Amino acid sequence: MKNQLILLLGCALGTAAATAQTQPPKAPPVLLPVLDTDKNGELSAAEIANSSASLLGLDKNADGALSKKEILPPPPKGKKPVTPPPAGPPILVKALDLDKDQTLSADEIEDAPASLAVLDKNADGAISRAELKPGKPPVNPGT
Repeated sequence: MKNQLILLLGCALGTAAATAQTQPPKAPPVLLPVLDTDKNGELSAAEIANSSASLLGLDKNADGALSKKEILPPPPKGKKPVTPPPAGPPILVKALDLDKDQTLSADEIEDAPASLAVLDKNADGAISRAELKPGKPPVNPGT
């Protein structure tokens, strides 16, 4: 009985390790570093206002739009490209990609300041770290 328990535990640990290795790593959000020019993890009113110009900095082929390839971060050298997590695109992509085609058209880039304003739940003109976390509404200190 003791040997069977050890064998069963070993199989369970082996399966867990194999499953962990086959799941793709999460893609780091590429849009936040581009939009967050002061690198504080939040988007100020000025950064939101300048978001269209910042996004165009990702437009490698200068077509005025951002493809999936331009939105995702480059893969680490010598490794396969990182795929987005199965839960869906990051909150910034969701806010900007109004037609949900996983690319940002020239119109969506132009409308970026207005689209980002939707994330500003407390209407202070900026997007805090709490507001950037999907599914977790920010705590309003005034209530």
